Formats: sequence, C-alpha cells, structure tokens
Amino acid sequence: MSFDKTVESHRACQQESCRKFIAVPGTVRDLLCRFMHITLYYGLSGLLICLLPFIQVRASDRVSGLVSESQGVDRDANLSPTLTIEEAESLLNLLPITLELRAKGMDVRWDRQQAVSYLNNRDYYFFWIYNATAQKERDIGSISVGNYAVNKHTADVRVWNVSPETYYGDDGALIVASEIERLQEDLREKHGFNTTSIQEYRSAHLAKRIIPRAQAQSAVRLPITERLSETAQVTCWKDSDHLISRMGRSPIISSSSGYRAYAEVKAIALRPKYQETYSGLLCENSIVLFLAKDGVSNFQILLDSSLPKNDCIAIEARDSCEVNGIRLVDWSKDGRFLLAYLVLWEYESDALLMRVPIIYDVAKGEFIRPDVYHFFDEYYKTDAFKGVSVPTSTHCEFELRTEGFSPDGNIILLASRPPVSSTYDQVFCLDKKQTFLFNIETNQITQLTSNYKTQRFGTWEHGGVPKP
Repeated sequence: MSFDKTVESHRACQQESCRKFIAVPGTVRDLLCRFMHITLYYGLSGLLICLLPFIQVRASDRVSGLVSESQGVDRDANLSPTLTIEEAESLLNLLPITLELRAKGMDVRWDRQQAVSYLNNRDYYFFWIYNATAQKERDIGSISVGNYAVNKHTADVRVWNVSPETYYGDDGALIVASEIERLQEDLREKHGFNTTSIQEYRSAHLAKRIIPRAQAQSAVRLPITERLSETAQVTCWKDSDHLISRMGRSPIISSSSGYRAYAEVKAIALRPKYQETYSGLLCENSIVLFLAKDGVSNFQILLDSSLPKNDCIAIEARDSCEVNGIRLVDWSKDGRFLLAYLVLWEYESDALLMRVPIIYDVAKGEFIRPDVYHFFDEYYKTDAFKGVSVPTSTHCEFELRTEGFSPDGNIILLASRPPVSSTYDQVFCLDKKQTFLFNIETNQITQLTSNYKTQRFGTWEHGGVPKP
C-alpha cells in the first residue's frame, strides 16, 4: 500500500467513526469526536516516525547504486578493504620468475611465512617461493626461488630479502612486469585503492619497526639477583625462557703453609634491545681467583677472565678461551701448589664440556697449565679433541675431572664417559670410570686401581669439601 492510500484510509476511518456517534447528544458527541481526532493524529504521527528510517535507507540505496554504476566499480558493502590471501597468491602466479620456471615444466609452489613476528604482517603477506620439482629431485641448490612480500593495501609485490638489512629499512625492490601490472590495476579498482592511499601504504616498511644500525647489537646487562656457593657451572638460565644474572662464590680453602684462596664466578644475563638483529650472547660469564698470603688479610687477584687471554687454556696445543667456570680442588701436601680446574663450554653449542686442571705455584708466582687432553688423546688413540680428524684414530670420546693431589705433588684425574647426546652417534673410549696419576713434569699417565682414594690436604673454611 502506498503512502497516499494509507492517509486516505485513515481519513475514511475517521469520518465513519464520527457518523456512528451522530445520535449521541451534542456536547458528548463533540468531546468524543475531538478525542478520536487527537488519537488518530498521534497514531499516524508515530507510524510516520517508524517508517521514516526505511524510506531514507531505500532512497540512499538508490542514490548509491547510481553512483556505483556510473563509476563502474563493484562497491560490495562486505568487501574487505585489503587484498585477500587468494588475491595475493594470484599475483605470485604472474611473477616473471614463476612464469619462466613453469614454462620450463617446473612445479612452482610457495609457503606463507606467518611465524616471523618481527615483520610487518599487518600490511604485508610474506611468501617463500620454491621449485617443487627440484625439491622432489633433491637438487638442493635449485629449490629456493625467492622470498616475496605482497602489500595488502596497494597490491605491490616486493622482493623480500631475508637478512638484518630488512630491519634497517631495506624493503627490497618492487616487481614491475606488464602481466602483473594489469592484475594489480584490477585489484586496486575492485578494492577502491586510490592514489592517495597507495602512496601512503607503499611507504610501509617490511619490518614491524626500523632499527638504528648503531644499536642493533645493544643489550642491557641485568643486575645480579641470585647468589650461590657453586662456581663450576653457573649459568643465566632459570628456565628455558627466563634469564637472570647470578654470582657464585666458593668457600675459602687454606693450605698447610697458611695461604688462603677462593673463587668467584658471575653469569650476567643480557636482554637485547632489539631481538630482530641481536646476534650476541645472552649470557656472559667471568671468573676471578683470589689468594691471600700467610698473615695477610687482603686477597689479591690471581686470575681474571676479563683480562685478554688471562683464562685461556692449551688444549691440543690450541688456545681455548671459552672458560665459564672454575672449581677449587685442593692444596698440595706441602702447601706450595693450589689445584683447581677451569670449566670450558660454549653457549648455544653442542661442543663437549671440558674440565682442564690448572696449578698455581705460590713460590714462583706462576700458573702451570698441563695440556692433559693432548696426552689422553694419545693414551686412548683418539682425535676427539684434536680439532682435525685423524684417519687412524677411533674418534672415541671421554671426559676428565680433576680429583686432587697425590702425596708427591702430582695430580689425580678421573676419566669417564661424557653425557649421552641425541644429536649424533657417539663412540666412547671406556666403559666405566678409570682413575689416573698424571706426572706434571714428565706428562706420563699411570692408571691406578679402581678403589684408589684421593687424599685431601687443604682445609675448607666451613670444614666441608665441595663435591666434584
């Protein structure tokens, strides 16, 4: 029913209602008719108010439709303001390299890179394109075609260089080709990307944030929050994701001649300012060995790993400076020699942990650093620590631990199997623990009985000896 007919109907109803009251006395009749006029007036007004939004919407739709048709663009109200993933992939199909490889009969595919949290995933789709044919044939050198980024707001396609340069503002080169340009124009028209918005979003970087190159490797050193009595293997990892700074300090050990010594190890956690570009260590260890002479209360530094090559150890005639821990072992019977071992390992590496003995001669004021791994490599006929493979060697593995001094001043070493690794097949040099006497002067190795007991000659401040 039209709006005009609706009004006429209400008027007819009004007149008919008045006739029905014609027989009613004048005053009452006038009052009743006036009441009905008022009721019908407000009822009709309410109806018009309810219908007004629908009338406006319909009119707006008609006008909008005329504008859209005149411009020749599909303005679907539900259309996404950005490219869909399917539309981005349709652009990859028209890349010159894709067309070239497919013309040669190659199967070209791609994987969307969604796990790169440091990239600008809000404005770009990221893809790795690869040659599936080469992959099937295990031609490793020809698998990767390249990395590409598609701008969701402009339909631009860029070469995405997987390198730290991306985080410094290197956004790669725009792909320009006639086949891809025609599709880009269609997509821009479909989504209503105008010149202003294209220029705005074209300047969007591939990286989520741009990093000053000078600060790319900067990190904050976290303050020490935990103190230990352990000094051999102090690290920053509280769990797999939580790093803290720790300091370990050993008890004081005294010799029969009155010398005293202790060691400190700091493991300082580093929090990178920019995770995207940081390639340094997340934990840095330093060791310090202190000595006080008989009757002197002040301790002096004997060994400080912060000094260049101050903590380096010879292993197979090569300097190894990855010293991260120290363990004081004992004093010699005559109180002249202090025995300790340095603990070497590399963070984020599968390299074996090594414990290398060092001896300090208080009479001469110098360290003795026997290359015990060289002589045990010869003993077990292995190249485990040589750094190079020897065809005639068994390449078996072993682990050494310094136990203490013999009564004549030589050192006692315990050989055992290293921890089992799941990353490679291991061969062990021995089935069970073996105890040896190592002559400091001649480097001769002598196996001792399995029940040999190492004697203790130094005195710990608290009366206890740390377990090796």
